[in-house]
Amino acid sequence: MAGYRKRNGKWEVRIRRNNSKNLSKTFINKEDAQRWAREQESKLDKGIFEDLTAANNILLKDLINRYIKEVVINKKSYQSERYKARKLCNHKIARLKLIQVTPLVLRDYQQELLKELNPSTVNKYLTLVSVSIKYARQILGIYLPTNPCEFIKRLREPEFKGEVIEPDEEKVLLEQAEHSKAKWLKLVIMLGLDCGIRRGEILKIRREDIDFKKHTVILRETKNGLSRRVGLSKRAMDEINKLPININGKLINCERGDTVDFYWQQLKKWTGINKRFHSTRHTFATRASMNGWSITEISAQGGWKDLKVLKRYTHISAEHLAKKLGN
Repeated sequence: MAGYRKRNGKWEVRIRRNNSKNLSKTFINKEDAQRWAREQESKLDKGIFEDLTAANNILLKDLINRYIKEVVINKKSYQSERYKARKLCNHKIARLKLIQVTPLVLRDYQQELLKELNPSTVNKYLTLVSVSIKYARQILGIYLPTNPCEFIKRLREPEFKGEVIEPDEEKVLLEQAEHSKAKWLKLVIMLGLDCGIRRGEILKIRREDIDFKKHTVILRETKNGLSRRVGLSKRAMDEINKLPININGKLINCERGDTVDFYWQQLKKWTGINKRFHSTRHTFATRASMNGWSITEISAQGGWKDLKVLKRYTHISAEHLAKKLGN
């Protein structure tokens, strides 16, 4: 039964039903209040009433933090996802209630991010919002008519065709890395260029994983989910021996990938060499192929399971092919 009350020039309607939550809403005129009451009572009678109470009480930032703590904490991507969550939760959109997070709001947020970030990174922030809302709807039982992220078109991500770091660029990068506050930066670059080791794998290496006699290292919890043992170059071994031994046992005194990114970006500014750190793996694969390594050897060293993916990492120059032809 709906009850009406005029208060401060507005009409408040309240619906009370046994075994269900009380509903109330305020309108400027009584006709709108009566229309709304009829609609809600009809839904209650049919058993299809959608309760938006929870969505109207929980903030987006609280949902995202809960998703990180309850779901992402057990994933390998925890550190990077937590970093994105912190950045996202500092934005005004995170202070909105779930019911207020509309496609229009998300579209404006997307365009704002695009002013400072590349399309791929922007997509990752929107994905975090989307999976958090999906978690709320499917696991937490919070009712929302739809996931508003479904109405936002993902930005087209330019295909990373791969870049090779040329020998003269390598020389400059390594020389300037000597001046970085990150004393491990030079070694990190060498491990990428010479050994094809991923950034995340480098940061997980412990000194106990290194065989100093055989010049090998065991990489644990790799991207493919398997550990692998790979070789280390002589100059990488020399650089390892120069680094101070960390009390925590880790080879590199650095916890997060974005810290490596910060110093790499700094190095790019110093040198004017505008290439990604991931290009070190492309460089390794290309050089190894040109030096006569077999596909199996390159795959074992770099951890590529899919040979089609490995093919995208090798960029053999036309000059090298010409020499193969006897020119």
